[in-house]
Amino acid sequence: MKIARLTIAITAALFGAALFSGAVFAKGKPPSPETAAQNLSVPAILVGDLGTLQCGTSEAEPSLLVPPTGTPLTGYELEGYYWVQKVHTWQAECFDAVEASVFGNWGDNLAGDAKLKVGSPIRVEIVLTNQTDFSADETVPTLQGYMVKKLQPSTLDRLSAYGHLAGGDEVSGWTDIPADFPQIVDNVTCPDPEDTDNPGCQAWVVHDAGMQISVQNLDTGEFVVPLQPIAPEINATGKIVYGYNLRVSAAGNYQIRFATTPAVTFTGTDVPNDNNDANNAYLDIVVVPGGGQGGGKPQK
Repeated sequence: MKIARLTIAITAALFGAALFSGAVFAKGKPPSPETAAQNLSVPAILVGDLGTLQCGTSEAEPSLLVPPTGTPLTGYELEGYYWVQKVHTWQAECFDAVEASVFGNWGDNLAGDAKLKVGSPIRVEIVLTNQTDFSADETVPTLQGYMVKKLQPSTLDRLSAYGHLAGGDEVSGWTDIPADFPQIVDNVTCPDPEDTDNPGCQAWVVHDAGMQISVQNLDTGEFVVPLQPIAPEINATGKIVYGYNLRVSAAGNYQIRFATTPAVTFTGTDVPNDNNDANNAYLDIVVVPGGGQGGGKPQK
């Protein structure tokens, strides 16, 4: 599962306030990242509060899809009119839960071939995707959201605009076409994403209000990031993620740990680790010399 690397770091309270401020920018330049949050686009399950974000009371009564308002924009590399992150506001359906079962998806830079270097910022991310099987409960509705795309493929991820396609036109009026998002009831057994007759699937994401992070230097035993709470973020494609900007001053072997509350349990991760258990996901990384000046301490 790919995780967009463009994220806006926000506290839970700031996220909620920005998402429901009601401000709409139909024309002109988008507001700066400091004043505009990404929109929740992927259906979500909240185990614990997420700022002022209001979701449904249970899986049988999720919040309603919040469509974008205003005028969609055009002129991007992808043809068509789009509602754009940090310009327009919308919200996928979501609901509150007392517990959840999740699968952990690490950021591509951590699990791939990218070299992680001393002195350079290392983006640490994990996404919790739902593994709770609601298929046996006939009252569970299909949750809706928006399929957000990178609108400028030739641009760096962190500089590109992201948005979802608008239906209709200037004469007949614009529609939000939520059907553009794969609508899934039993998201544990998603449709085959390679099936050209089906757009694939996006498993619902999970928010754990008690999520924590730590990073340990395995060579020295030092915790360069002591175990501490970590705030959620919304990435460019509208997923809830947990992200941290890590910078270390020494090459070596490091271990990243994300810890959930007892109410949120892991079924596994996309990069297995012998230390993983029901409430902890670990990832071992190697940081090589070079890449900039050390600076001494990790930066949050």
